[in-house]
Amino acid sequence: MLTSTATMERSLRDDEGVFRLETVLHPDGRHTLRAFGELDMSTRAEFVHSLDRLASTSDRVTVDLAEVSFMYSGVANAIIDATYVHPGKIAVFAPARSVRMVLDVLGAGGLLIDDFRS
Repeated sequence: MLTSTATMERSLRDDEGVFRLETVLHPDGRHTLRAFGELDMSTRAEFVHSLDRLASTSDRVTVDLAEVSFMYSGVANAIIDATYVHPGKIAVFAPARSVRMVLDVLGAGGLLIDDFRS
């Protein structure tokens, strides 16, 4: 079954490369926030703002970190903080070992999901 999605993209370029966020609204009301590139100090504010905006307007948000090559612990802490502000709404898909490890070390392994349907 095919579903249509509404997508909003925003890209930032810095000396290290391209960071991109993509927001997908699914017909059932779920949102997906997809991040691409590095989630570092320079991209933290944009990521946190997008996650908070989606969690405020959706019953369920999946943060898709499949295309993230690096995640700064400050971003991981921001994801954890968002789960306290928006309880039960946020799940994280992070297949890369390096990204999963950051969340695990901070005690947020319970947010991780192993299966994700875009």
